[in-house]
Amino acid sequence: MKRLLVIISTLLCLMVPASAYAYNPLSDACGAGGTNGGVKSSSTCSAGTSDPISGPNGVLKKVSLILAIIAGITAVIIIIFSGFQYIISAGDPQKAARARSGIVGAAVGLVIIAAAETIVIFVVSKV
Repeated sequence: MKRLLVIISTLLCLMVPASAYAYNPLSDACGAGGTNGGVKSSSTCSAGTSDPISGPNGVLKKVSLILAIIAGITAVIIIIFSGFQYIISAGDPQKAARARSGIVGAAVGLVIIAAAETIVIFVVSKV
């Protein structure tokens, strides 16, 4: 279980920076106006709408939110499962230590998930 949490946390940490600095193909199309084949008059680039990829309601924010929710639910399930392991350890120090490390690992994962989501929200709001 701890290995799964480490893998999920690592993937989240690796995916967030990569998607935050990804190339935005709409910036060239919308910003060019009439030069370089710009399509400033299209409905995608109209003044009332924001960037559908990295805007406030863009794909980047939605995907990161979904990943954070899935990872958070997984971490809570790991905490519950490790709590049951701790309860049924019956005084065995090895089982209790393993359950305790699962709880601590999942709690650290929740903190990392919350920090990553906060960073994504901050970056998307500044773009």
